[in-house]
Amino acid sequence: MAMESVLQQLEERIEKLVATYQSEVARATELESEVAELSSKIQELETKLANESDAEQRVKALEDQRDQLAGRLEKVLKLIDGVLDTKD
Repeated sequence: MAMESVLQQLEERIEKLVATYQSEVARATELESEVAELSSKIQELETKLANESDAEQRVKALEDQRDQLAGRLEKVLKLIDGVLDTKD
């Protein structure tokens, strides 16, 4: 009977081992899916960040153009004021 008892214990442990292995394989598959999803999110965020960086550059360029235009308009106003002052 000792041999039968040992074989029974061995069989139970093998069954536990197989069940644990199957559950770990399922968990690994789950984690791989999560990693793929997170990688996709990271890529989306990197794209968004790059687009925001491009938008910041466009805003800066537009602000520079606005400043240049303001300077030109000030010159025009001075010129108009100068012409109006000479006519008075």
